Amino acid sequence: LSCEDKLRIAARLSKFGADYIEAGWPGSNPKDAEFFQRAHGELSPEAWGKVVAFGSTRYKNIKVEDDKQVQMLVDSNARVVTLVGKSWDLHVDEVLETTREENKDMIRDTVRYLRAKGIEVMLDAEHFYDGYRANPAYAIECLAAAVEANVDWLVLCDTNGGSLPWELEEMTRKVATLFPGTKIGVHCHNDQGMAVANSLSAVRGGASLIQGTVNGYGERTGNANVMSILPTLALSMNAPSSIREPTLAGLTSLSRYVDEQANQPSNQVQAYVGGAAWPVTNCFPGGNAKHDAVEYRMPPETVGNAYFMAPTSSDLADDDDSSIEISKETLRSLSMYGEEEDILVNATRVMRIVRSLSQKGYFFEGADASVDLMLRRALSAYKAPFEIIDYNVLVWDEGLGEDKGGVRQASQARATVKLRVDQQVVNRYVVKELRKLGDLASDAANLASLAASMASNSPLSGTELLEVAEGNGPVNALGKCLVKALVPLFPSLEFVELSDYKVRILDNEAATGAVPRVMIEFIDSQTGRRWTTASADSNIITASMNALVDGLEYMLEHRNTFVEREN
Repeated sequence: LSCEDKLRIAARLSKFGADYIEAGWPGSNPKDAEFFQRAHGELSPEAWGKVVAFGSTRYKNIKVEDDKQVQMLVDSNARVVTLVGKSWDLHVDEVLETTREENKDMIRDTVRYLRAKGIEVMLDAEHFYDGYRANPAYAIECLAAAVEANVDWLVLCDTNGGSLPWELEEMTRKVATLFPGTKIGVHCHNDQGMAVANSLSAVRGGASLIQGTVNGYGERTGNANVMSILPTLALSMNAPSSIREPTLAGLTSLSRYVDEQANQPSNQVQAYVGGAAWPVTNCFPGGNAKHDAVEYRMPPETVGNAYFMAPTSSDLADDDDSSIEISKETLRSLSMYGEEEDILVNATRVMRIVRSLSQKGYFFEGADASVDLMLRRALSAYKAPFEIIDYNVLVWDEGLGEDKGGVRQASQARATVKLRVDQQVVNRYVVKELRKLGDLASDAANLASLAASMASNSPLSGTELLEVAEGNGPVNALGKCLVKALVPLFPSLEFVELSDYKVRILDNEAATGAVPRVMIEFIDSQTGRRWTTASADSNIITASMNALVDGLEYMLEHRNTFVEREN
């Protein structure tokens, strides 16, 4: 994930309702350091207040205030810090290579130092359950050192994923009994496929915080999957939880959004949020309350999912729009192109297509701009501000055969684009430019001549433009070429920047014949507004060009809204 990806995900997690958002180790790499530098100013105050910095206890045999890594945690300005500390005597002896007393001092000193600065502290007791099995007395002593320093959370870690639910529950209950005044958390890995079960068992044993990841992402075989934990905790266990209905209705969207940011295909058979989690069968057709109670545990809408069936042409022509909702904001933005009834009919048809494409893996999570344009283009009164007639791209490598120290030179590209712009837009531009010239008399003559010339042009045909631009690759060259051609007529396009470009293969089994899907994120540098488009095609250049065109068209359609929100 890039820093931009992490900022977007943090904002989305906060909006969903996450209590804590662990965002990385400020002192470990430049990307995490950049995140904490930017997050304070770019995230909302609510989101920033949930951000957690991750680090470790002080290094052995030095003062905590002299530990640069600990100081970076303080300098991150995060309200909460998670410290990893050793609780298994084997690791103290063989990995830290220090005394067991020094390890406890490392925990105690670091927790006390951070708490004195008003920072909320979680101690991640690494390999706690392994340590407890090997030497229960020492593992508990490590926790006690943190409690003595007034730690906020004791987080018990099943770091190698080797525990079983019933034994983990009992060990967690023992800790909760020994430290009744300290909040207990759990952190499980999935090496045995037990991370979700172990996390839920820890709650039964007295834990009130679960550390997990969206879709179970994590090292090796992954971490505890909160997409499974949250609905099970709230709906099956009926346990106290900060995320319940109706918040759970955003679960599927969150799952797919994070997949998009990570540029990973969504797991279609994942519990609750997978595309195939609620299949429609011949015996039990989804949507029938009587049948659903037998076939399904709960309605898919509870977690924001939907019934799955192979889409057919009859599905797309189905007049039942009861399950499709169009927001009031979208309806308002489309009102200039028709009556509400016509807009709803066309919008419903478009959203059915989006749904059917999603069931094939063409998810539009995070690409709202493309869906917005699909809704507009379905209306007969909508006219795009420009259209592409044709284009081509020439790519070449510079410096081939030259000795460049073993590094091949970057490829260059030249794009040529021919497009058509609405004649009324061109007319307004020409009149505006002529008014900048000469005196009033010559202006009048020029305008009269221009009016006669314009009258001879068919407003339906528009004006064709031809432009050429070079870039450091085909997509860069195409983007530059489009903006170069259009910015004289649409000056606001000079503020458009491409901030991210992702490619995913949708059908891996097709090998070189696979269909790539391109996602491009744009930013308006004047207002700070961001939007994302997506397109899929067997030709990656075509997919990229379609996404570029969508991005510019969306900006022209919504530019006034961007400025209004900024003001």
